[in-house]
Amino acid sequence: MKREAAHFADVLPSAPLSELRAVLVRRVPLIPLLASAPVDFPFTSGKAYRFNPRSIGCVYFAEDEVTATAEYVRHQGNRGPFATYYAEVRLRRLLDLGDARTLAVLGLKDGDLQSAWRGARTPTATQCLGEAVNTSSGISAIRYPSDAARAKGFVGANLVIFRECVQRPDRVHILGPTRSPLQK
Repeated sequence: MKREAAHFADVLPSAPLSELRAVLVRRVPLIPLLASAPVDFPFTSGKAYRFNPRSIGCVYFAEDEVTATAEYVRHQGNRGPFATYYAEVRLRRLLDLGDARTLAVLGLKDGDLQSAWRGARTPTATQCLGEAVNTSSGISAIRYPSDAARAKGFVGANLVIFRECVQRPDRVHILGPTRSPLQK
């Protein structure tokens, strides 16, 4: 089974897509968030992560605060301080890896979604998928099961949003204390 970005670029047009309208949650270390002036809530580090090789700008969110907390603790420990914030999103072209049909079209198994990406010598299947999504698909986000939630004994899901792929009428609005978003 091929696991390169070119393989995923070939099969993505056949993958079922869905639309998402939701409020998502993000928990991040506070100090790096405050380091940018003005604060850039959907900041990206440019570092490789589960669905992106280095230099692809992605923002990771959870579908609920419990999952966001589990993800934060898994990656940061119980160290603080941290910031938790919310984004109202509308994404018309979402690839849902919680859907068995989508996994079948892509040629992925549940184990592929849980494979170790830190320290991997070559890009993982999920990173290759993210590269294909970012460069050629018109898809703006991937929804996937949370490993941190599974490890804590509950079901949760995360989303990775590819910043450069969010095109109108899609939107990501960082919610604030008023009706006006803090950032778009």
